[in-house]
Amino acid sequence: MPRFFVENPNSQTINLGKETSNHISKSLRMKIGENVTICDGNSNDYLCEITKIMPDEVVLKVNECVKNANEPTISVHLYQALSKGAKFEYIIQKAVELGVSEITPVLTKRCISRPKEKNIYGRIARYQKISKQASQQSGRGKVPIVHPILSFEEAILQMKNAKLNILFYECGGEKLNNIDIYKYDDISFMIGSEGGFEIDEVEFAKKKGVLIGSLGKRILRCETASLCVLSILMYSTKNL
Repeated sequence: MPRFFVENPNSQTINLGKETSNHISKSLRMKIGENVTICDGNSNDYLCEITKIMPDEVVLKVNECVKNANEPTISVHLYQALSKGAKFEYIIQKAVELGVSEITPVLTKRCISRPKEKNIYGRIARYQKISKQASQQSGRGKVPIVHPILSFEEAILQMKNAKLNILFYECGGEKLNNIDIYKYDDISFMIGSEGGFEIDEVEFAKKKGVLIGSLGKRILRCETASLCVLSILMYSTKNL
């Protein structure tokens, strides 16, 4: 069943905006009487029936409101160093599908991608759109927030707000199977860019009390590492 996010939907009738209406009528070619799900972004799903279709407006009748059951029981914040090309967009899409709660882009010393200040707002807006689309596709009850870009130092200090915080370093650290992940419901972790981290960045994280973790002997690509960690976290906390 097609799924869309709408802020503060009416409990009886929902009028969809132009973009979503166009998608329903032209791309999906849906008809009156067919069903869609509307989510308010707070894990409430509205099971609806199409009662009116126009090019710029679709009207829905709400038949039932149920609690979304697809959100993880843990909060996971991914701090991802910026990567080049479409890799970062891919990471956002797949991380949202796997259950991430928040994503913060991080500018580290080895980042090849360094967006100009005038382009940053547009880039974050695009990242947020990707997050929304991935949430709709995967049946989630919330849209993970993609935050503005932080420097490495800012990100490390912010990570400390979580109960468990880990920087994964390609040159070694604590193995994940030695950490009692299942004990935590609030986790943050950081993954480097294509070139990984500088040793002084790792030392800074250590001094601030961030755990240095390892994903094993093989060096993973940045777009693989973050998804590997998320999969392990969801499995270990029974969120698959």
